[in-house]
Amino acid sequence: MNNIKRIINFCVSIFFPKICSCCGKNLPINYESNICVECKEKLPLNNGLICVKCSLPLLDGGMHCKDCKTNKQIFFDKLLSAYIYKDDIATLIKKFKYNKKTFLAKDLSVEIINLIYKNKLDEITDFVVPLPLHFFKKFKRGFNQSELIAKEISKNINKPIYPKLLIRKKYTTPQFNLNKEERMKNLEKVFAVNKKYKDIVNGKNILLVDDIATTCTSANLCSKELKCAGAKKVFVITIARD
Repeated sequence: MNNIKRIINFCVSIFFPKICSCCGKNLPINYESNICVECKEKLPLNNGLICVKCSLPLLDGGMHCKDCKTNKQIFFDKLLSAYIYKDDIATLIKKFKYNKKTFLAKDLSVEIINLIYKNKLDEITDFVVPLPLHFFKKFKRGFNQSELIAKEISKNINKPIYPKLLIRKKYTTPQFNLNKEERMKNLEKVFAVNKKYKDIVNGKNILLVDDIATTCTSANLCSKELKCAGAKKVFVITIARD
């Protein structure tokens, strides 16, 4: 039986070779990750001097970024990001989101899960909620990237996931070309807590999952809705910080 399995694996490796999603080199057929060891080591971890509130890298040190020092309308309790959005991690996230490389969800979740355990969020949060996509955008893309990451987190920290707890009421233009003020206007009254789930939010600590934090507008507005629905604390976790 083992010999047959080895023959099958050998044939698969010839006709459908597994390659690194970063550099493209061939990987062993039973190698668990889709990223080779060398490329993993080069991914830019967000482990330098960062804002203790939103994880923005701080060039000059200190405890908080300028926005977190002055903005009184930050509704999440803490935002954590595993990587800095640049170089290979930016390429991987784009492949994951726009090229339907959904298998990368597991690889992109590894450092997020390490970060959760390091900050003991697995102990203090009650359940996991992904940032929602509008149903048309989800239909067009075929999946919600934040939901795929949230499922990996839920499975690893053994906490329930509620993918439909937050809803996106309006279809909005892409955020990446907008400044912070434009993003706020673009997302005005977009998010809401699904009425079916309002009872389970009250008094709970929630882990909100997104893919990239740039101005943190989406995460902050979702956190606001969760707090208004009675959530005790909202912690945000993302793949990368821009």
